[in-house]
Amino acid sequence: FFLSSWQLVYRLQCLPLRPLLTTTMFRTIASSVASRATASGSSISLCRPPVLARSLAPRLVASERPRFSSITITFVKAADGSEVTVPAQVGQSILEVSMANKYDIEGACGGECACSTCHILLLEDDLEKFAEPDDDEADMLDLAPNVTDQSRLGCQLRLKKENDGMRVTIPEGIVNLMAS
Repeated sequence: FFLSSWQLVYRLQCLPLRPLLTTTMFRTIASSVASRATASGSSISLCRPPVLARSLAPRLVASERPRFSSITITFVKAADGSEVTVPAQVGQSILEVSMANKYDIEGACGGECACSTCHILLLEDDLEKFAEPDDDEADMLDLAPNVTDQSRLGCQLRLKKENDGMRVTIPEGIVNLMAS
């Protein structure tokens, strides 16, 4: 068990209460980790790492910032035919668009291609605008209900400018168990 001081600070800064973390709290937690490390025969440095100044980070002038194009996507529920048109940004996945707009696609794995809960259907013309599914996506699609030749996983499809106005169908039998 070896944990350098910067790793400890990084982990502590990832805590939700990071703004409330005082120097005293840091020392208490660091000494606790150090005593555990010593008990296990490892060593740890307790010196506080240098603080990285945000002012040293390069800042982009407004004209140099990347600009994201806005497009629209229409979600259609196959079960009842209801449609919702939502804004999207080029570079987002279809799953990210649905989550950002609080639309009813589950994405239980968080977009890691480890489930099939973001199973969607695309029109033939829209399918041609995306690369073929890789082996991981094809394996996950095998687990999805109501798979067709137009089936894809929403987490694996990144939007481009030419996807503006695309229609995404949510197949029948898809239920968002995470919706409240």
